[in-house]
Amino acid sequence: MEKPHNHVHGCTQCACNNPVLEILKEELFSSENLAKMKPAAGQATSQQPPQTLMISGGIIRPMIGGATDKVDAIGIANGNVVITGTKDAVKTFMEQNYPTYQPKELKDGQTLLPGLIEPHVHMVPAAMMAEWIDVSPFKGQDLLPTYDLTSIGATINSSLPTTPGYIILGKGLDPSLMPFVQGNGSNELQTITNTVLDEINTDPMMVLSASMHTLYLNTSALHYVFKNSQYIRDHYLTADEYIKKTKGQLQESKQMTPALEVIKNQVIAMAQNVNGYLTQLFQLANSRGITFMYDAGLNPKFQEVLASYAENNPELVRTGGALLCGDQTAADKLGPYPQLTTYKPVYNGHVKVVSDGSNQGLTGYQSTPYACDPANNTGIFNFPEKGIPADTIPPLYDTLINTVVAEKGWPLMIHANGDQAVIFAIEAYQSALAQYKGPELRNRIEHCSLLTADQITEMLQMGVSPSFLIGHVGYWGYAFNEVIFKDKAQMLDLCGSALAAGMRITLHSDNEVSPLGPLRMMEQSITRIMEENTTSIEVLNSAECITPEQALIAVTYDAAWQCYADTWAGSLDTDYFADFVILEQDPLSLTTQSSQYMKMRNIPVLETWLGGVQVYPVGS
Repeated sequence: MEKPHNHVHGCTQCACNNPVLEILKEELFSSENLAKMKPAAGQATSQQPPQTLMISGGIIRPMIGGATDKVDAIGIANGNVVITGTKDAVKTFMEQNYPTYQPKELKDGQTLLPGLIEPHVHMVPAAMMAEWIDVSPFKGQDLLPTYDLTSIGATINSSLPTTPGYIILGKGLDPSLMPFVQGNGSNELQTITNTVLDEINTDPMMVLSASMHTLYLNTSALHYVFKNSQYIRDHYLTADEYIKKTKGQLQESKQMTPALEVIKNQVIAMAQNVNGYLTQLFQLANSRGITFMYDAGLNPKFQEVLASYAENNPELVRTGGALLCGDQTAADKLGPYPQLTTYKPVYNGHVKVVSDGSNQGLTGYQSTPYACDPANNTGIFNFPEKGIPADTIPPLYDTLINTVVAEKGWPLMIHANGDQAVIFAIEAYQSALAQYKGPELRNRIEHCSLLTADQITEMLQMGVSPSFLIGHVGYWGYAFNEVIFKDKAQMLDLCGSALAAGMRITLHSDNEVSPLGPLRMMEQSITRIMEENTTSIEVLNSAECITPEQALIAVTYDAAWQCYADTWAGSLDTDYFADFVILEQDPLSLTTQSSQYMKMRNIPVLETWLGGVQVYPVGS
């Protein structure tokens, strides 16, 4: 698939550290361009006042204390929950304290739940690259029935840029979900080169891989970069040499930077409607029952964009996130941890460190080579040190984690996909927490893809919890099982074992890596069916399937806890925000595989409310 590569500190290979925005950040986020991204005076729409309601009927699960028990009714006033309980008790309370309340009766089967939570997304990158042609393998929350070079070509050629001088820009290309090809007598992943892209379109074209590890260029785009980049002309004698040596596969910042710099004006122009695209993103989230999104990689510029949006637009989702920390200098500059007592938009709950890449992109850091080509590929680690054995934690990485946790007292999220990256994350936490003195921290390992029973015990003892990108099982499980990992795929996303050990877990989309959708994530954790296998229903490690109740807790109550939002979200306890969703059907009523698979994700979201204001359907 993607060729092996040398790398340096700061590799960019996943949604947690978008290479396009990182490379062009000085131009993209200049004061002039940030000013253009803000809405013009008079464009902002005022926030609607909260409603005073008594809701009864149907099924109401407030998830108080993480319990899935039902109540008869719930009272809402001033944007908060004021009471839950029996219908008579709630009615009496509302009549005495809020006599102008409006009754709202749910129909049989309609289900009211706390607003669903996405505990690991990337909001600004998704919005700023909204105009790039989407060549991902998804339609809505499902895999496309056909995803190959022909279908990708059709998508690109039906969405060509109309602005003079613009080149074709695509995103989300995922060879791991294309049909396997034969190589050396076994299945391999599809390889993308300049000549492969030439078959799609000969006009200049650049397509970013889903793993964000590679920027693919066709031949005319390589000529375009050679012509317009002095750096490339200084390093390659001719355009033909540039083409021959790269084959249109530009990897890591060193190779991507010259190509992206020659199109920076186009990227900047396409990103200037970021506020409109954030609104679209949040409206999509509302349509899937989401009321809270936690960004897993906020740099100061992303924070500024989101804060500006919050100041100038009605709030559609609650927002928070982790400060991205890429090196020791950034760790040393951290201020004291801001202990939160009340919610504010775009609050900071964690620091984020990205230690490796993407397993489906073959850049997650492994203890043994991937089972597919290229040979002897163990992925990458973002904090390498010369002379340090591959199975020994680099001292500089260990020091970085110690600085964040033990010295600065910040809760930490470590992105770790490969099994060796997970080993290093656990070792770093053990070292840091041995020196830490302070209140208990809700430290996390993001994706935490490949685990063992012993590692679950170690994490539990340290109070470190996992957030699983459950699409690794549902969407990519078949590719992992058949080609990328084979037997090792049984280690993926051990949700059942983690819960059995007493852990609290969450499920996330890593959007745009996979689609927004907590109901879909619940379904994938419950069934663990490998969706790419269209010939039969095959479960990846059925022992790790969890119950609908456990899955619901993971996308509500425990997700709020993990994101330091549990004093105002994740349940509908008294004085919590009136952030809730009304579904046409109770997901806990789906108790068989046939009733859950490809059905739980499609339960209609009838209404989504934020602070007592209905935000979905739009205009209600």
